[in-house]
Amino acid sequence: MMASKRFALDQLAAGMVLAQDVCDASGGLLLNEGAELSDATIASLRRRGIGQVMVAVEETLTPEQRAARKAEICARIEHLFRHAGDDPMLLKLRVTLLNFRLAGLE
Repeated sequence: MMASKRFALDQLAAGMVLAQDVCDASGGLLLNEGAELSDATIASLRRRGIGQVMVAVEETLTPEQRAARKAEICARIEHLFRHAGDDPMLLKLRVTLLNFRLAGLE
């Protein structure tokens, strides 16, 4: 399972893959999510004053951890939609969001 973790620039290594877009202080896009870092791109980020980035990391969960994570996700979605009532659009959104969040656990 892929997760993301924040790394300071001095912790980065060539070959790591970005988990989020990297933007400069004025909001300009520097690197897209999914970009593979090289020594040159890390140096460029340092020159532009970027202090940290989100990197994709492989996360291995035990069956117990996976079940606990699933329960946390379900509880969070239920909390977010606690006032949805019987609105069919909100119910559809709830199911779609739940499926999206749980898909990352497989």
